[in-house]
Amino acid sequence: MATILEALTLALDLHLAGRFGEAQELYTRILDAEPEQPDALHYLGVLAGQIGRGEFGLTLIDKALALRPEAADIHANRANLLRGLDRLDEAELGYRRALALRPDFSEAWTDRAFARHGRGDAAAVDAAAGLLERALRIEPALEPAREKLVDLLHARGRLRLESGQVTPALADLIRAAALDPRDVDIAFLLGNALFAAGLRADSVIAFRNALALVPDFLSAALNLGIALAATNRAEAALAPLRHAVRIDPAHPAPRDTLSLALRALGRGEEADALAQPPPAPSQPTAAPKPPSARRPRRPR
Repeated sequence: MATILEALTLALDLHLAGRFGEAQELYTRILDAEPEQPDALHYLGVLAGQIGRGEFGLTLIDKALALRPEAADIHANRANLLRGLDRLDEAELGYRRALALRPDFSEAWTDRAFARHGRGDAAAVDAAAGLLERALRIEPALEPAREKLVDLLHARGRLRLESGQVTPALADLIRAAALDPRDVDIAFLLGNALFAAGLRADSVIAFRNALALVPDFLSAALNLGIALAATNRAEAALAPLRHAVRIDPAHPAPRDTLSLALRALGRGEEADALAQPPPAPSQPTAAPKPPSARRPRRPR
């Protein structure tokens, strides 16, 4: 006959595998045998929240907390249930209790950041980003924290750049690129921010990175050519500009920029040739963003 611990381990394995019905049945059988088993109460409460029964889940987790009031993970998961019920003030208190008990609880810092961002007020992004940075200092490989921080910094960096706040945009995009060097849009925006800040040589590197990630990224090729020309590498600028023309021969910006570059080098005949009617228009090439795989998270 299986012990309580063996049954609980099996129930948690089923839970993590998404086999909620089987896990729920096994947690219930454990509680039939031992009504005050705190782990079964805790995990069954988490499961209840996952299937849309948050209020019932709170009842179970409150029983678990009465038995283990110093358990930081139970406080954190209670806060998660409250967040799911849109009771954000109570959730914040729960995360604070969990972190007071265990300051190095990286997942609680992350969940608190999600809750803070969910408020949607003017300071939400700044506060959430700070909490996520705290989580990553504790556990640099924590994927949910990294992904969320990249998303926040990317969006904030774009908005700041578009509104002319170049220096703060640059800080956001440098950090986002360090966290996710394979995000082509971040690499491209970083190039634009560096160029706007007068760091033209550094912008060349960023545009090259974007183009390496997506070779047919028209704007990256065009901006690389412009950045090279701005760093007195007019001859080197021709290659990415010609590449931009090949990506979309009907687009006027690459053709006009290449023509100007050729004339600056005294190659007027080649520039004149670009004035000939281009081939039939093609569809503009968008810069796809590689999808990021998300990992399932353990209930806590």
